[in-house]
Amino acid sequence: MWDDPRALSRMTRGILLCTLLFVLWVTGRTVLDMQFPFRQVTVLGVRHDEVLARIPTEIRRLRGGFFSMDLATVQESFQRMPWVRRVEVHRVWPGRLVIQVEEHRARAAWNDRATLNEHGEVFAVDPAQHLPRIYAPEGMEKILARRYEEFAHTVAPLKLRVEQVVVTARQSWRVRLSTRTLTQSQDGPARARGSAGPESVPQTGITVELGRERIHERLQRFVLAYPQAVAAVGPFQRADMRYPNGFAAQLAPRANSAHKASKV
Repeated sequence: MWDDPRALSRMTRGILLCTLLFVLWVTGRTVLDMQFPFRQVTVLGVRHDEVLARIPTEIRRLRGGFFSMDLATVQESFQRMPWVRRVEVHRVWPGRLVIQVEEHRARAAWNDRATLNEHGEVFAVDPAQHLPRIYAPEGMEKILARRYEEFAHTVAPLKLRVEQVVVTARQSWRVRLSTRTLTQSQDGPARARGSAGPESVPQTGITVELGRERIHERLQRFVLAYPQAVAAVGPFQRADMRYPNGFAAQLAPRANSAHKASKV
């Protein structure tokens, strides 16, 4: 080919044509960006201060105009921020960029290393101290999110809060309920401050052993029997619901008295 003047000429013309087209493309894109820039960037759905603080930086990083901006890159950039679950980016003629953010809604602390949202998704944010604690094997996130909501609804008539859910490696379930005063938070309805490890039981808490079978049925049975049991034997701090026709209760400690166990 190098000895063929015609072939060399065709190759040279091809290179020049490609170069010209590239220059025209770059020039045209630059002109479009200048003629149709984004004059307004609107970010919706953000509530957390950590996300709000990073938005100005992310906006300054935006490159391109109405026709040339890569929306997928913008979406990926915003979605990497903490607390952000999903992002949708839209162009609005003639010069507005709308970024719709859906944030995670924290429901519980997951194994004290991350936070679990209402969809059963774990996201990399250090769990707040006021969140309920969940300790369970990895891979059970969606199951625990659903169960937590069921448990919270079940014990609500007793004015109790699900403070902790523990699932052991043998799939045995344990729930700790709290009688502490609830406070309002932006990530959910009622919450209480403070938490503890999976083995500690506060004076204001009741640990309910549910075992491996008929988990929800046993908790419902506890809710029905709890008022009568307290009236009969007094406050208790632990209930074992694995009995077929009743449950064992460990009484709460009282001043100048020892721990007692009762079969209800």
